[in-house]
Amino acid sequence: MLSGIVGAVFLSTLTVKAADINTGAYTKAVADVYRARPAVDGFNSKIDGFGGSEANKGLYGSRASLSAPIGQQFGVQVDAAAASFDSRFLGNIGGHLFTRDPAVGLLGIYVDYTRWSSRVGGVNVGRVAAEGEYYLGRWTLSAVAGVETGNSVSGVVGNQIQSYDIKTRFFDVAKVSYYWTDDFKTYVGQLYQGGKLSGLLGAEWGFAVGRGTMGSLFAEGRVGSGSNHGIFGGLKFYFGQRDKTLIRRHREDDPAAVESAAGTIGNSGTTTPVINTPVIQSENGPV
Repeated sequence: MLSGIVGAVFLSTLTVKAADINTGAYTKAVADVYRARPAVDGFNSKIDGFGGSEANKGLYGSRASLSAPIGQQFGVQVDAAAASFDSRFLGNIGGHLFTRDPAVGLLGIYVDYTRWSSRVGGVNVGRVAAEGEYYLGRWTLSAVAGVETGNSVSGVVGNQIQSYDIKTRFFDVAKVSYYWTDDFKTYVGQLYQGGKLSGLLGAEWGFAVGRGTMGSLFAEGRVGSGSNHGIFGGLKFYFGQRDKTLIRRHREDDPAAVESAAGTIGNSGTTTPVINTPVIQSENGPV
């Protein structure tokens, strides 16, 4: 009940502010289209395949999301991903509970869990965060901010000691997106995970497939200090109730999935050489 009151106050405040800003004919047209629209336009989903690298480790796999309305003002989304990170399995599952006015913005809660089968044992990361979006004509401001936490594992691999220590700390991702056309957007932003900050630059181009389906090509680059960088891209398909442009799918259907914690894991790993390790000889050779 409290979250509903907070969400209603937040969105009503944004509505008043948006009404006071003259952003031209496009904003009025968008407001007319979105007026009285639900938080989620029926059941919809998306799936993608991607490949690239994160923290100097290969990362490729697939992600999927399923969204559904809860009445007029609220929606829920479940995300899942299966990937290979440094040639080891990585899985992620997450959920969004949110309220949204498609003409104004979104406010919600996000939780997820990531597990990576490293060479020295399972690495786990859990995250809890608040998320929000604000729509202003062709601009979208979005942010996810919260706490990440996990476990610590270590072991010997070859002649090195590998360790992963996931500390409890703040994380966030913030983006400023602009839709140059209804089906093409670019964005810049920042990502803080695993105690390290990186800058983001990305783009997505959507193309109509028909019968409520849209395809898109996407790419993102990340730049930070040390190994805190990455690049990936892929192909995505949206499945909805009807044919729509990319900007309308992003504001009426499924919210953006939050990236898995692969970057947190990669930024939390250390490798040191094994030293002063005696080799004991036996009849069958070294042990």
